[in-house]
Amino acid sequence: MHAYRKHLVLFLAMLLPGCASPTATVDLIGVAKKSLAATATTQQQSHERLVGQYQAQQAALDAAFDADVRLAAAGQLKNARGEPVELSADWIVSARKGYAVARDLLAEQIRKETETHAVEQDNIAAAVEALQMAEELTVLQWNVSERFKQQFLKLTQQKEADNGK
Repeated sequence: MHAYRKHLVLFLAMLLPGCASPTATVDLIGVAKKSLAATATTQQQSHERLVGQYQAQQAALDAAFDADVRLAAAGQLKNARGEPVELSADWIVSARKGYAVARDLLAEQIRKETETHAVEQDNIAAAVEALQMAEELTVLQWNVSERFKQQFLKLTQQKEADNGK
C-alpha cells in the first residue's frame, strides 16, 4: 500500500468519530444531567414527605397514648365490654409497650426509607459523574480528531509540495 493510501486510511479512521463537533453530544449529556438533577430533587422531596408522614404518625401515637392515660385516669376509657378501664401500673406498662411497638415499627420504616434514599442519591451522583466523564471524553476525542485532521492536511500539503518540485 502506498504511503499516501496509508495516510488516507488513517485520516478516514480519525475523521469518522470526529466528523461533527461534539456540540450535539454535549448538549444531550447536559439534558441527561438536568434530568438527573430533577430526579434527585423529586426523590429528595418524596423522601422528606414520607419521613414527615412517619414522624407525624409517631407523634399521633404519642398523643393517643397520652389521651388514653388521661381518659383512664378520669374513668372514661372503656374496654371491649364497655366497662371502665382502671388506671393501674400494669395497664400503663401494657399500653406503653403496645404504643412502643408501633413507634418502633415507624422508626424502622424511617430508617429503611433513609437507607433507600441514600442509595438512590448515590446512584444518581454516580450517573452524573459518568455523564461528566462522557462529556469530557467527547470533547477530548473531538479535539484529538481535529489535531489529527490538521496534521494530515499539513502532511498532505507537504507531500504535494514535495511532489510538485
